[in-house]
Amino acid sequence: MKILINAISARMGGIVTYTRNLMNSLQDRDETAQFMVSRRFPGQDLDCMERIGASDLRPAVRLLWEQTFWRRIVYQRKPDVLFSSANFGLLSCPVPQVLLVREGGLFDPFYLTNVSPEQGVWATIQRKARRKLIIASARSADKVMTPTVAMRDLLLLWAPDLETKVIVNPYGTMSKAFAPDTQAPRSWREDGCLRLLYVSVYYPHKQPGFICQAVEALKNQGMECHATVTMDRDELNDFKGSAHDRILVDRAIERQEITLGRHPYDQLPNLYRKHDVFVFPSVSETFGHPMAEAMSSGIPVLVADTPVNREVCGDAALYFDPLSLSSLLECLHRLDSQPELRAQMVIRGRQRVLNSYTWDQHVDRLLEILATVAARKG
Repeated sequence: MKILINAISARMGGIVTYTRNLMNSLQDRDETAQFMVSRRFPGQDLDCMERIGASDLRPAVRLLWEQTFWRRIVYQRKPDVLFSSANFGLLSCPVPQVLLVREGGLFDPFYLTNVSPEQGVWATIQRKARRKLIIASARSADKVMTPTVAMRDLLLLWAPDLETKVIVNPYGTMSKAFAPDTQAPRSWREDGCLRLLYVSVYYPHKQPGFICQAVEALKNQGMECHATVTMDRDELNDFKGSAHDRILVDRAIERQEITLGRHPYDQLPNLYRKHDVFVFPSVSETFGHPMAEAMSSGIPVLVADTPVNREVCGDAALYFDPLSLSSLLECLHRLDSQPELRAQMVIRGRQRVLNSYTWDQHVDRLLEILATVAARKG
């Protein structure tokens, strides 16, 4: 099967990790796959990838390019199936097409009510345009894939006619790399400090300021505490609606209560194992890779109470109201006072990943979907 993968939008965050892992997996399986990526796609080039500068175009020009020049490229390559891996696909595609929809905020009523208003009128206009184009892309695709049932249901709220096209294929994590430390595991607060970890890039719905507030509150209560957040400070300057986070993060930096900075993907497993608890305050996800990585790595997980987060973590996490600091603090105090609860969460989290969220399981399902669509159109 000859697969062409549109990953031109992959420049940062989870979609980069997803694309890079998929490249390696398909090469290991000797699948004939060609990845089209951005010139700014991080990391070294592989034989299966080709760089294109289209991601640097303005949105309107990018749309025109994709529906004309990209269409010509697809037609000339003549793949058995096109996998459009980042929300937007070809309208009236000349080959069989599978579309991955992975942008929940455009369809999530909670996000639209609580996060989007601070981003201004122009952002609202852009969101409406993106949502319409995603739905049009989904209607043109042969199959639409979402990483969670919750994401599927959000999409169907806006386009119920897609129900027969949408299939759920949960993401997975590299469970062998993201594994508990069996040689010298960190004991709870072993250095006298409660160490919180938040792995994410910045968007306004990610709420890193919420972590800063929690650390300050715990220290005021007499508990030594520190947070590591894998964002660069400059990321917060790139978004409207980030003013509140910028104020809270800058205060935490001044008090030396938080450590910021990105980490290479291959260093993340060790980063998880060096912390006591993973906290995930994001209010809008389609899956949330770091939650699966944290569960797989053997540390307790506290996450915002949203449908996606509950679907991914099940009974392996504690849930807090994403708009209530006292709710998060209550969860942290429960963990601190109940070692048996911590131990149970670690066991449940690791088992949940092995049962449902390994990377190989995701790739197996993806290849089955692509083969089915290619054969149906063949």
